[in-house]
Formats: sequence, C-alpha cells, structure tokens
Amino acid sequence: MHVNGRFNNQKVRSVMGAAVLSIMLIASVCTVASADEIRVLYVGALRSSLEALIPDFEKTSGHKIIAEAGAVGAMVTRIQNGESVDVVIVTAAQIAALLKQGKIVAGTEVNLAQVGMGLAAHHGMAKQDISSAEGFERALLAAKSIGHTDPASGASSAIYAEKLLARLDIASEIKSKIRTYASNALLLQGLASGDVEVAFGQLTELMEKKNIDLVGPLPVALQNFSRFSAGVPTTAKDANGGKAFIDFLRSPAAAAAMKAKGVEPL
Repeated sequence: MHVNGRFNNQKVRSVMGAAVLSIMLIASVCTVASADEIRVLYVGALRSSLEALIPDFEKTSGHKIIAEAGAVGAMVTRIQNGESVDVVIVTAAQIAALLKQGKIVAGTEVNLAQVGMGLAAHHGMAKQDISSAEGFERALLAAKSIGHTDPASGASSAIYAEKLLARLDIASEIKSKIRTYASNALLLQGLASGDVEVAFGQLTELMEKKNIDLVGPLPVALQNFSRFSAGVPTTAKDANGGKAFIDFLRSPAAAAAMKAKGVEPL
C-alpha cells in the first residue's frame, strides 16, 4: 500500500507538471501571436498605396497588419484617448502635436509622403480644362454644385478647400453652390450618386474611386500638398513591429509602389 501510494503521488505530480507545461506553452503561443499583430491607423489618402504594400510586408516579416483607414481628426482623438495602436499615420502637423503631448515615442516620427489635391466630377459630365487658374474658375462657375469634406473632420484637403473657395475672385458667385459632407467617404458617395456635380479631394482618393471622373489636379498656382508622417504611439503593444513597418514604408521598393499610386514619397 505504501508503494502504491508513492506511485500514485508521483503520477499526480507528473500529470500536474504536464498540465502546467501545457498552460505555459499555450500562454507562450498566445503572447507570440499577440506580438505579431501590428495595429495601424492611417489616412484615407494613402489607402491605395498601403493596401498594395501591406501584403508584401506581411510576407517578408511574418507580422500580421491590422490596418484601418479613416478621418485623421477621429484617429488623432483615439490616440489622445489612449487607444493601443502600434503605428499611426496622419498629417505631419498632427504627428508633431501628438509628439509634444507625449503620445508618440520620441525618435519614431518620420515624414512619409505627400499628396496633392484634385477636382473630380460626377461620371459622364463634360470635363473642363483646369490646368490654369482661369480654367479652374470657369469649371466651378459651370457646375451646379460644388462639394468638399467638412473642415471639422480634420481632413487637410477639406481645410484647404474651404480656404481656397473663400479667396477666389468668384467666391460670392459660387458660395450658394457649396455643399459639405461629414467625411471623405460620404463626399465621394455624393459625387458618385450625382448629389453633387464636382468635388475636391486628395488625388489618390479621387483616382481610386469608381463611378466618378477625375477632372485633374489643381492648377499649379492653386495646388496644395498634404504632408503625412508616421510614428509609434506610446500605447503600442509592439513598438518594434511598428518601427519595422515604418522602415518598410520608407524603403525604395515601397517608394516606387507609392509613386505608382500618385503619392510622392518624402
């Protein structure tokens, strides 16, 4: 009986040891899986570029990117509120502000790219020549309605569009035609449906949207470039993974892919 008892105790200890080892292995696997996921918030103007680049990064790095594009104002607020994100890509001015607020890890901020603005029209409308400031104004006068995103969204294109339309010589003539939308997505939907005839936006977003026609980039004298920067938030769970993704976006191969989508790498 004593021998059997000792045998049973050893058996129990063995089973318990195996159970503990299994739990440790499961925990280890979960930790690795969690660390391999990199959460990214980025501006919609870079959507076409990042959608093309992310699969390449995942293939070469072994990381999984969980990416979300959207309005920059809302994304900045999420970072300020402490949401756990590994990389954020917004305007250069917003990254600088977040860095000053202690929301970005110092030394991780980098200038990434810039995108110009353009004018698009409802599909099928006669295209106007807007290569000159005069042609641009004629196009606005000919349109029955002019759309842009609400500047309150924080979108750099919306802020510039409002200022540009207000300072044109024809400002008083087109004021009643102007319609604003809560987001770039709603603006482009309105343009596609015919709710508005022409609209301002980032060239990259206008180029990728179906059922609308790109009239062209704004004339040189009126053009405005939005500069976008990246950084690793202080709430990042995988700061090293975030840095690796930012480095990848600054590689020559990524730069070439961005140029193909209408983005100018910095």
